[in-house]
Amino acid sequence: MSKRETPTIKDVAKLAGVSIATVSRVLNKLGVVNPETEEKVQKAVAKLNYQPNAVARSLKLNRTKSIGILLPEVSNTFFTEIVEQLEHLLSPKGYALLVCSSEHSVDEEKRKLSFLLERNVDGLVIIAVSDEGSHFADLDVPLVMLDRKIEDLARDVIISDNRQSAYDVTCRLIGEGRRRIGFLGGDPHVHTSVERYRGFVDALTHHGLAVEERFVLHGGMTMKSGYTLMEKALSFKECPDAFFIVNDMVHIGATSYLMEYASREVRHSMAFASFDYLHYAPLLQFCHYAVAQPLEKMAKMAVQILTRRMEGDLKGFPSTTVFQPMIVVMKSSEGASSNGSRPPRFDKEFS
Repeated sequence: MSKRETPTIKDVAKLAGVSIATVSRVLNKLGVVNPETEEKVQKAVAKLNYQPNAVARSLKLNRTKSIGILLPEVSNTFFTEIVEQLEHLLSPKGYALLVCSSEHSVDEEKRKLSFLLERNVDGLVIIAVSDEGSHFADLDVPLVMLDRKIEDLARDVIISDNRQSAYDVTCRLIGEGRRRIGFLGGDPHVHTSVERYRGFVDALTHHGLAVEERFVLHGGMTMKSGYTLMEKALSFKECPDAFFIVNDMVHIGATSYLMEYASREVRHSMAFASFDYLHYAPLLQFCHYAVAQPLEKMAKMAVQILTRRMEGDLKGFPSTTVFQPMIVVMKSSEGASSNGSRPPRFDKEFS
């Protein structure tokens, strides 16, 4: 073999003095080769700097060691932190992630799903863009729905208790003496948005407070939505001095508008209760209470279930796992959680 040629499995076998089949067993970690022979093969691989042909191996084994991840948007920090957790858990298992964004479009979601299926991914983790799920119904690939549920779709689901958490965090605002609370953001076709609105209404109803429809401002789950909806809310007379905010992106947008255009009086009196508590949450100064979802636990469960399904274990299918988030108190406690435990994701380093 000349220096310019790419080493092959045949070259490894020749240098190690073993058969090609033995090299293959070592590289695929089949555990049927004695330690001395395995060591010879590994030394030959290192000396030749041999790189297995992943495409050829995937064709032979009918596995690509890749997992498709489909998100509504990649700019949402909540979604990217989930991807980071999945990467942390799947990479040691030898899997690579193919991450796609549906860009808040069902049509784009269908197109990106086809893209992933054409690449023969071994499994899928989906954060759905809407309640339309017919394109996920009859797939042969193992699939886990994460964060959002689609009714009547027989798939494994991992979610937080959105309704109860929205109820709890809204009650915290009511406990401060807030009697007029608006609802900011959301999409009636997104499971999490619907459940959070129901929890918000539950809290007001339980305390005998009116739901002011004029200040129930649906309009999306993005940062831009939060900015424009906060602008709209403040354009009305007698705007409430408290809002439940549907997610972190809407929260950032609403905060940006207040900081840029609201009067000092409005800024001083405004209070938010928000879903999601991420690493930048303490910077969002109007938020008094936030719902912290257990991202690590959700990702770990997704990997456990997906791995079982890829191995052919269909026990308990379809399963639904519901996690209970934590309420983080951000007013008068400098971000300490209500139960005294450390807020999530603060062990992470940022450049």
